[in-house]
Amino acid sequence: MSSLEGNKIAAAVLVGGMITLSVGILTDFIYRPQHGAQAAHEGGEGGGAAPAAKPLEPVLGLIATADPAKGEKIASKCASCHTVTADGKNKVGPGLYGVIGRVSGTHPDFAYSEPMKAHAKPWTFADLNHFLARPKEFIPGTKMSFPGLPNVQDRADLLAWLDKQSATPAPMPTPEEIAAEQAALKTEEAPAEGAAAPAEGAPAEGAAPAVEAPAEGAAPAEGAAPAEGAAAPAGESAVSLIASADPAAGEKVASKCKACHDMTNAAKNKVGPALWGVVGRNHASVEGYTYSGVMKGMAGKPWTFEDLDKFLANPKQYAPGTKMAFPGLKKPEDRAALLRWLNDQSGSPAPLPQ
Repeated sequence: MSSLEGNKIAAAVLVGGMITLSVGILTDFIYRPQHGAQAAHEGGEGGGAAPAAKPLEPVLGLIATADPAKGEKIASKCASCHTVTADGKNKVGPGLYGVIGRVSGTHPDFAYSEPMKAHAKPWTFADLNHFLARPKEFIPGTKMSFPGLPNVQDRADLLAWLDKQSATPAPMPTPEEIAAEQAALKTEEAPAEGAAAPAEGAPAEGAAPAVEAPAEGAAPAEGAAPAEGAAAPAGESAVSLIASADPAAGEKVASKCKACHDMTNAAKNKVGPALWGVVGRNHASVEGYTYSGVMKGMAGKPWTFEDLDKFLANPKQYAPGTKMAFPGLKKPEDRAALLRWLNDQSGSPAPLPQ
């Protein structure tokens, strides 16, 4: 064999090897999952899992003090798919007039999903709270494409308005129902010692803020109340404003607390402790009421105007671990008026601070 033929054979072998190597590299590039794509499949950067969903917040305590006018504005988001008129007309979604108390999946002439028809239970405030927060979690397979309302106060306001869009509005949640919902959701939102507002407490989640200290837990159960987490700025004392505050204005603030607290001389406990005589009374001293451990640890310490002001401004800062879920009354004027009025709810009012 000539040297020319040998060179041709060697060249062919070399070219073939190069082609094989190139094909292997190209194939590996095309078919091997890239690092970024793999991470995405595994849950994001670094393969981290998605953050856990925020626990569902109770709404019953907020209903009584929720704002229907705000609820009507929120309902405008639903108008493209639902009517809320007495004629009950359906659109993309079923008519919502009289929805609270109506059995799910039963509105006339609407083609419901099978899961919704199978649910077949009356729509309660509590169930609507879950559905409005996470439709596809509450009724897997629902046609409802709206992702949900994440803010519990928005849900409370919407439910308060929807309840009025009915020939027979539903009754307001009872203290027992509020407590049962909170227990079922395993939250610390107990208007008991953290209901809402007054002295030893502040509004709770949906209705009035649950106060553990407007009296040791006064204030609206779960409903009214400032936006979530809107605690009053530290350092703004209301004590110097109490003597000149308007008791009538304080009584209006206290109306948020009445769903969870009795402020009369009958001194009955509800979801939260009775608030009659709270100013000057020792912490955790109301008979028959089950206080949180942190509040029991303060037993023997009188509720002064200063302490009540701090508690109402930021319950969890004043008593870490308190059941009081209400974030606090931001305005010193509101706290001063409330404390001025609460002081009068006593057989022996304390001297006003000078």
